[in-house]
Amino acid sequence: MSALALVVLAASLAGGAEDVAPPAIDDPWTVPPEARSLTNPVSPTPDALRKGRSLFGQHCVICHGESGKGDGPNARMHARRAKPPQDLTLPAVQRKMTDGEIFWKLTNGRRRGSQIIMPSFEGDIPSPEDRWKVVVYIRSLGSTTP
Repeated sequence: MSALALVVLAASLAGGAEDVAPPAIDDPWTVPPEARSLTNPVSPTPDALRKGRSLFGQHCVICHGESGKGDGPNARMHARRAKPPQDLTLPAVQRKMTDGEIFWKLTNGRRRGSQIIMPSFEGDIPSPEDRWKVVVYIRSLGSTTP
């Protein structure tokens, strides 16, 4: 019997199997180099920020929270299934992702088998320009200026 099976069995005997977290996703979320090198064709204008904020509110707040801190209504459940949603306001998070990487992740999402870790928004936000506007808004979350 595997170690994970023993942990689940022990937890179920204790009456708390639903509280046992699955193994964390340890593999990096690798973005193709050609996607990482993409530059955002959308300028951070007030209109682009407004549209990006609106789309973020419709599609991202559920996990990333109103202010992008990773504290949305589904964050706790998400943390039990995989990893907690990123705090998009952290300078380290902002620095480690290129605009192209954020765009690629929004477009493609992430799955572990049949489990959706982050949905693809290509269908929900079919316009690439609008997905780039979400990138503009996400970048504003890490800004120290108003």
